[in-house]
Amino acid sequence: MKNLFLTLAFVFGTASTFAGDSNIVEEVDDCINVTLSCGVSGCVYVTSTQMLIDHIEFAEAYWCED
Repeated sequence: MKNLFLTLAFVFGTASTFAGDSNIVEEVDDCINVTLSCGVSGCVYVTSTQMLIDHIEFAEAYWCED
C-alpha cells in the first residue's frame, strides 16, 4: 500500500511539474544586435519596433553624446 501511494504521489508530482510548462507565451523577446554611431555594440531585447527605437535613442544619448 505504501508503494502504491508513493508511486501515485511521484506520478502526480511529475505530471504537475510538466503541466505548468504548457502556457503559451504571447510576447517573445527578440535579441537584436545593434551598433551605435560611436561604435558601441550590443544586444537589445525588444518586443516591438517602437521599443527598439526607444532603446536605441536612449543608448545613443547615454553612450555617444559628449
